[in-house]
Amino acid sequence: MDAIEIDPPAGVCAPVAELPLRCVWSGAVDGCSCQARIQREIVTRAWRQELEASGDREARFFHFIADGGVWMAYGMSDGQVRGVYCPSHNSQRAERSHAAHCRAGDVVLELPLAA
Repeated sequence: MDAIEIDPPAGVCAPVAELPLRCVWSGAVDGCSCQARIQREIVTRAWRQELEASGDREARFFHFIADGGVWMAYGMSDGQVRGVYCPSHNSQRAERSHAAHCRAGDVVLELPLAA
């Protein structure tokens, strides 16, 4: 399944629950938003698997692999998903967050991501 989707044709209405999720990245200097999209069902299924594996029903960010990249999403305690970051912007967000928390001389441990 392709991660990039287009909007429904003009005049065609689709229930919100069926629409793809668009990357919520808003860090663009030019004010343009990211056009990457992923099918809602893929993200919802990944979140439900995360909830089952952890047993923790708390809302939080989580990572999942789809279409050859690592996406990040915010899952709600009721099993729904609020938003996603595409693989490119997930990486940029992680770099920015890492840079904000690390200082020269900090020891950084990297763990491999396994699917």
